[in-house]
Amino acid sequence: MKLSQCAAFAAIIDTGSFTAAARALDISQSAVSHAISSLEKELGVGLMKRDRTGIELTETGRRVLAHTRAVLMHSEQMRHAANSAPEDLRGRIRIGTSQSFACRLLPALMTALRTRHPQLEIELRDGPDMQIADWLRGYAIDVGIVTLPKKDLSTIPLLQDRMYAVLPAAHRLAQNAGAGLRVQQLSTEPLLLPVGGMEAMVRAMFRTVGLEPHIAYRVQDVNALLAMVAGGHGITVLPSLAMPVMPAGLRVVPLTPAVSRKLAIAMSPRAKNSRAVAAFISVAQTLANREDWTQPPSRTGRPANPLAAIRS
Repeated sequence: MKLSQCAAFAAIIDTGSFTAAARALDISQSAVSHAISSLEKELGVGLMKRDRTGIELTETGRRVLAHTRAVLMHSEQMRHAANSAPEDLRGRIRIGTSQSFACRLLPALMTALRTRHPQLEIELRDGPDMQIADWLRGYAIDVGIVTLPKKDLSTIPLLQDRMYAVLPAAHRLAQNAGAGLRVQQLSTEPLLLPVGGMEAMVRAMFRTVGLEPHIAYRVQDVNALLAMVAGGHGITVLPSLAMPVMPAGLRVVPLTPAVSRKLAIAMSPRAKNSRAVAAFISVAQTLANREDWTQPPSRTGRPANPLAAIRS
């Protein structure tokens, strides 16, 4: 019996399908199917029934699942025990991030983590918010940065990331924005919608005031999105951390009343007691608490050194 078989079995039950389990484990669906087939053959009994309505465990499957989870938990505890010696923190931590977080805070976070724990191996995976949640449920990563709420995951609040409208500087709304723009003022403008983890939040922001956005294009890459705004193809709405250095010719305006997304650190159930995860949380919270990350960057980048507070 292999750990990969146990991981596949648990992931199928946790995610509800072979397809979702493959996505969570970051392997092919055929690999998941092969793992279950070989596990059932090795045990000499069927573990689940599959039909159009979904997956249902057999009675034997329910009993085996409890032991499967114990095997996975013990294997993770063995790894953590091996990395919990009193000397410098070693081992590996697998981190999931999205483009809307990685643009600004991740570089400083990785530098600080490597400075404090140079022996720690860091593995990064980039994906949309829901993909990160699936990776955590399937134990493919140890920790991830997610937007709240995530009711089925163990999370620790990190920071609130304010939303801003981004417009051409010559746009009539930019000229008359004053202290901010209301969501209602944006509803008739052609919107360049950021897709991925931010799309659902932007749509919900409009629906909260009883409106639907007038979507001109859906764009995944943030730099392409801003270039299209600068080219006069529409306006967009972005959280502060998703913004790179602003191109010339754009104006960033806060929304009023303020709209923010809540970012949190989410942990895989098997990584809650990991010293590496604890170190990551400590560094991330220190950086988030000591630096003002709710303001958009200037054209020359952030004026402050984001690592100054962490090096002390």
